Amino acid sequence: HRGDRLFQDDIDHATWHLTLNGVLAKSSNIGTILATGQLGKTQKQANRVLYSYLRKFGIGSHTGLGFPGETAGILAPPDTWSTSQQYTIPFGQGVSINAMQAASVYSTIANGGVRIEPTLVRGAKGPDGRFTPAAEPKKTRVVSEKTAKTLAQMLESVVDDEQGTGIKARIPGYRVAGKTGTANRVDPATGKYHGYTSSFAGFAPADKPRITVYCAIQNATKGSYFGGQICGPVYKQVMEFALKTLQVPPTGAQAARLPVTYTP
Repeated sequence: HRGDRLFQDDIDHATWHLTLNGVLAKSSNIGTILATGQLGKTQKQANRVLYSYLRKFGIGSHTGLGFPGETAGILAPPDTWSTSQQYTIPFGQGVSINAMQAASVYSTIANGGVRIEPTLVRGAKGPDGRFTPAAEPKKTRVVSEKTAKTLAQMLESVVDDEQGTGIKARIPGYRVAGKTGTANRVDPATGKYHGYTSSFAGFAPADKPRITVYCAIQNATKGSYFGGQICGPVYKQVMEFALKTLQVPPTGAQAARLPVTYTP
């Protein structure tokens, strides 16, 4: 219970005793609320800290891609967050993002915590055949290299651990880092929830990243709607093809295998 609201996980379960890694692996909304509440001494302070990180990751602003029609998404200023937003924004339900923003977040973690503005064009070739590279994209340090590495290991648990929600994204021989997403979808006609936005985002190889892939399925009408179940396999196919095409070998290193649960 928070304020006048009751927040729940996606599935009914007995009490879970999870590490922070387990909260991520099992997609616990409750665990995320409890964790982000520790970002400040008060909830208002925690809200402001969380907002500052989301902004640094590129949420709520244009990506820098310069592509016509791109939306900045929706991220309300922290001082205006309602009781609902204070606790749904931490686990993603209370924000709106586009696919490039989502991919950029994971690329930032893969890049050791440095966000690089995404670009569509590598450069241009003139009539004389000379290649002119595009301007150097803007780079911003979002989190420390140590934090990025730890988070990458945690994202591996989502895919690698048997309790993780992303096991369908596994790629034999490769270390994969990723995260499932399952959110209520707003119907633009009514302004009310109808259907789901299912997603999976991640990068590989997890310990020596080369590629980020993001998959989203809007309002699935058949079978499961959970992101791990329907987007995980798409991610796997696209990532496998990309790794083979770029001839990226497995690193051969063992995953950290961080604990998901603990005994109180």
